[in-house]
Amino acid sequence: MDRPVELTPDELEAVPEETGASGNVAVFCGHMFNSGSDAETSLAQRISNHLDELDISVGYGPLACGADIVISEQLLERGAELNVVLPFAEDDFIAESVVSGGHDWEERYYACRNAAKSISFATPSDYVGDDNQFAYNTLYAMGLALLRAGKRDCEAYQIAVVSNEFASFSSTGIAGTKADMKLWQDLGRKSVTIPAGNVPRNLRFPPKPQVGDGTKREIRSILFADYKGFSRLGERELPAFMHTVMGRIGQVLSDFGDHVEFRNTWGDAVYAIVDQPRIAASIALKLQDALADIPRGLVPSGAVAGMRLGVHYGPIWVGTDRITGNRLWYGGEVNRTARIEPVTPVGGVYCTESFAAALLMDNCQECAFTSVGRVLLPKKYGEVELYRLDRADC
Repeated sequence: MDRPVELTPDELEAVPEETGASGNVAVFCGHMFNSGSDAETSLAQRISNHLDELDISVGYGPLACGADIVISEQLLERGAELNVVLPFAEDDFIAESVVSGGHDWEERYYACRNAAKSISFATPSDYVGDDNQFAYNTLYAMGLALLRAGKRDCEAYQIAVVSNEFASFSSTGIAGTKADMKLWQDLGRKSVTIPAGNVPRNLRFPPKPQVGDGTKREIRSILFADYKGFSRLGERELPAFMHTVMGRIGQVLSDFGDHVEFRNTWGDAVYAIVDQPRIAASIALKLQDALADIPRGLVPSGAVAGMRLGVHYGPIWVGTDRITGNRLWYGGEVNRTARIEPVTPVGGVYCTESFAAALLMDNCQECAFTSVGRVLLPKKYGEVELYRLDRADC
């Protein structure tokens, strides 16, 4: 089979530049099933018919066995642009979501992947047996589709392929086709449902890793900030810095009450976990407002002083700090956020593409974000697409 030669999560952009093409955007999902059934041929034709009716020229979604791959094949066959969005490390995804439907899917997976315009990863981390990883990928793919539709000034649709058992599936889970459809429809968006037909669903999944000791995963907004110029402050200025700068930051965080689920600080650094993207955006902007008039005595001579703020959104671990006994939020996405703040200009707020996508999914009308392009993060965290966060013009 044709495997990729060289490709990392940071080498292809999630939202490619426009080329002047017409047509609408689709985000796709659907049930997994085994390959080789007679029902698959008629399903492919039904998918093709709907792509024609909706005038789809751009698609976003994963490449799980069954519906995802069949939809992707039909997108490519009609010359549409395919953008693959995977929830975690590729080898883990293939084991969990591709060959679980039979090894025949693997070759088709790579054929679609290698023909895709872009491939992006919701996170580059391993699969840890957490449905939040799939739910987060859904949010990310939907947000990317909405971002792209906004750039093209066109419609965004959801295409969902559902099996015959769909009506009996529970809708209480955080991941899966039914949850995906509810999420999209709750935004007031249109879902096009395509019956899969009599496809076999004899799926065999690898054992899930087990995590104990009360540790769990949650999807949250993550905020990191630090004060450029802090290291140049003298002993006389430090008490005033703690009272004025850190005092104002603490007041803003307190003003948002329980929305701030965790906060920590060391020196001039601030780290916070916030429950909703739109609240996190508001906090970040209000923090900069609060620090817009820093006393001159806290600005070292010849220095550019002020806060730099980075914001991200993703699945993270929450458990108990074994040293302090306090609640602790941690993980790769927290570390990634910490690498955004150093590349942010003083007085500004930079956010990741996943945070911008989450704001769209949160229907945030108060904020605006403008792409600043792909930025190289420190400490070998690669290049990421970043956005400048501002208040929306009223």
